[in-house]
Amino acid sequence: MESSEPSPFWGWTDIVIALGAMLPALLVSGGAVFLTFWLAGVKPASKDIAMPSQLLFYGLWVLLLWLAFRWRHHKPFWQSLGFGLPANYGRFIAYGPALTLFVGVAGFVLQAKEVKMPLIDELLADPVQRVLFFVFAVTFGPVCEELFFRGLVLPVAARSFGWLAALILTNVPFALIHGPQYSWSWQHLLLLTVAGLVFGVIRLQSGTAAATLTHCTYNLAMFGGFFLNGRNY
Repeated sequence: MESSEPSPFWGWTDIVIALGAMLPALLVSGGAVFLTFWLAGVKPASKDIAMPSQLLFYGLWVLLLWLAFRWRHHKPFWQSLGFGLPANYGRFIAYGPALTLFVGVAGFVLQAKEVKMPLIDELLADPVQRVLFFVFAVTFGPVCEELFFRGLVLPVAARSFGWLAALILTNVPFALIHGPQYSWSWQHLLLLTVAGLVFGVIRLQSGTAAATLTHCTYNLAMFGGFFLNGRNY
């Protein structure tokens, strides 16, 4: 399998920098949100903190990564990581719901039980938090996950170990970071690994933007599944 772009000029050092940038982004975003509530004299609940801190964290992390990338390589950031709009992009938008349907059927076959997600239920029950969660789930979340796992790590790993090992190296951690959300259910982690493999193959063949479009519409269809599954908010 050949990548859709030449061998990347960035390497493992950039990946270490990207991981390192997460700590200051986390500290600043968490501190800023807590300080805002403290100055307002409000004691926030978990649902009040989750989305603002998450959105701010991703924004700061991407900013730090962009600054480091431009300082080290003096190259366009998004284009270099494969975020150019792919040809026939409509098909990648359609792949997301199709993948959601496949994962749903596979979950039924594997007898994957519904996992209780108290925080997500709280977010979806609150009209304001529901909008923030929706925006995060179908934009910021997929974009940043694809930026790191498929845009940054996958091409470097493919260059070092070959595309098959690279897919495994990127998609197992991708599934594991969602482990707490799904109470470490092996069925859900397996299904997430399969979804990640699909995103990875699309990235290698058509670029990061194509994988991101599929990931966004996959999450959008999953979001709709919360309501179709009988959860009334």
